[in-house]
Amino acid sequence: MGPGEGFPPMPEMKPIRFGKYLLLERIATGGVAQLYLGKITGAEGFEKPVAIKMILPHLSGENELVTAFIHEAKLAALLSHPNIVQIYDFGLMENSYFIAMEYLFGKDLRHILQKAKENGVPLSVEQALFIASRICAGLDYAHKMTDFQGNPLHIIHRDISPQNILVTYQGEVKIVDFGIAKAASQSNVTSNGAIKGKVAYMSPEQASGDKIDHRSDIFSTGILLYEMIVGKRMFTGDTMEILDKVRRGAFEPVESAGKDLPPKLYAILNKALARDKERRYRSSGEMQTEIEECMFELSMRPSARGIADYMKSQFGKEMEVEGERICNEPTAVSVEPCGDLAKDLRFMEEILERAKSVTAEEETSKWRRPKKVYGALAGGILLALFLIWILVFRGTPMNAADSRMQAVLPGQPAGGSGAEKASLKTAPPRPARQTDQAAQAISLVDRAVGLIEKNPTEAKTLLLKAVELNPKSADAYFNLGYIYAMGRNYPRAEEMYAQVVRLSPPYQDEALYNLALVQEKQGKKAPSMENLERALKANPQAYPALRLLVALYLEQKQPAKALEVVRTAEAQSPKNDEIKQILGEVLLAQKQPEAAAQALEESLTLNPNDPQALGLLVRAYEGMWGQEAAWQKLAAKAADPQSPPFYALALPRSMSAGSRRTRPLRCTRDSWPAR
Repeated sequence: MGPGEGFPPMPEMKPIRFGKYLLLERIATGGVAQLYLGKITGAEGFEKPVAIKMILPHLSGENELVTAFIHEAKLAALLSHPNIVQIYDFGLMENSYFIAMEYLFGKDLRHILQKAKENGVPLSVEQALFIASRICAGLDYAHKMTDFQGNPLHIIHRDISPQNILVTYQGEVKIVDFGIAKAASQSNVTSNGAIKGKVAYMSPEQASGDKIDHRSDIFSTGILLYEMIVGKRMFTGDTMEILDKVRRGAFEPVESAGKDLPPKLYAILNKALARDKERRYRSSGEMQTEIEECMFELSMRPSARGIADYMKSQFGKEMEVEGERICNEPTAVSVEPCGDLAKDLRFMEEILERAKSVTAEEETSKWRRPKKVYGALAGGILLALFLIWILVFRGTPMNAADSRMQAVLPGQPAGGSGAEKASLKTAPPRPARQTDQAAQAISLVDRAVGLIEKNPTEAKTLLLKAVELNPKSADAYFNLGYIYAMGRNYPRAEEMYAQVVRLSPPYQDEALYNLALVQEKQGKKAPSMENLERALKANPQAYPALRLLVALYLEQKQPAKALEVVRTAEAQSPKNDEIKQILGEVLLAQKQPEAAAQALEESLTLNPNDPQALGLLVRAYEGMWGQEAAWQKLAAKAADPQSPPFYALALPRSMSAGSRRTRPLRCTRDSWPAR
């Protein structure tokens, strides 16, 4: 996959080490996953650009989406064809799934058609037929794919659209994103009633929610060929209008939309776009054959070189920028994310950019665990870099109050009580020795983090040694707290997190949040709520802390206080969709559906594709008007071209009984990880 255009500007980031990969830039963030430009680095200067796709942090708890992500990786790994993006690697690193795939220097078809319109240089018929033939070749391979026993898999892509067709600067055509591809026997409708795929590029049977087969992809390919030839969209209008047109197969005939074209081309398009799938091509291979015969009869000799020349003429400047970006990125960076991967990436970027406190925007696990950051350069400058890093990014000012602190003595058994605490006095060692010990502590914490899930006992031993070497290592205490919490030794975990709070690291809000969690688990509601309020003061956008604090207020029958907390957060961040969603949940809990609907509409205006907010909005409407009336009003709003797009997205949810079971706001203790 390659870089796209038209996405919101991504914040600049420093290169980040992620296992054997180096993440260079966040290319895009979509509704389910985010995409990074990276490269594999190896011995003797070996480098290879890759694209790293990771599921969004706030969706990591959605089992259906995680399962689909894993399904995409497994399915794509089976496919090896020149016209399908190649998958290199799939894995799970610290509870975050990722897919590594080939990085394609090029543009997707949507951007190519957009640029062609802007510049007044459309694709020629020859170029359009060549691209369509390559799409057919890739689809024919996928459709005929078998398992290792020779049984047909009946793969259907189900989302053949301009965004998922990438043309490289070398003239190659690649099909990307098999994220919603399934076998023909599987449903085309999600459990909440939403149809999968982009409406304007669906087949009539797909838009109707009927059973589909490979001929649905053929219809979608016909749409792409139509739009490349004609130079305009085949289906236009708002979402509901397009859905209705697709279901009826109602579009401007190609004979009138694209005049003076060869009769053979009209025949190809009409057959591919037949509403009755029985009248379409029997296979993508058959369509490919007819396209190639058409090009031969018209004395066309298209090639990848011709496409490459066109791409260069349209995207010459972008080609230079992308090439320089890859070549100029440094590789001597050693930042390894851990825990909530996408959150930690943001965490590292903030530290490297401003050396200020981190903003933890997403909650994918109930326990927050930071990862050590240190520079890694060879030779005599290694020690100096460690010293600079410690002083600038992780150092804690020393004063008289810090000369005595509570710490864990090395060798203490797990499951200890508060009596196991001891005071460690920081003696005034020689500066060189202190630096050596700090560096050793950093190394021990890094080793421990990689072992926490696999071997928590050994990880704890390493962390205790790190504390002995550097009693001010907030990272060591933080990860010790995580280990004790996972072992349900909440009193010991509370001690560790309290120590982190005393050390005041940049991630103070996360330490306070975890401290509040273990206190809440022990029934210490008052101190838990106090620490959650402190977390919000440290970081007004600490949404996990806000959500838990609101839930606790509601549990204690203090809805007015819960509303006050959310309103305060809203005043500080008036354009934040998550805060407005939490406000909607609180108002629903208070049986104020009208006010809840207003808050949720504002949330969806900011983030139209949020499934949780869409479900809550349906609940609010049902609370206002009842189920039938809510459905009718939603249908009317969705059909109104002046209405925001989220009404059309919410409509399928109102028609699904299951959609009304939106998860209520609740204390997070009910979903804590068990060991």
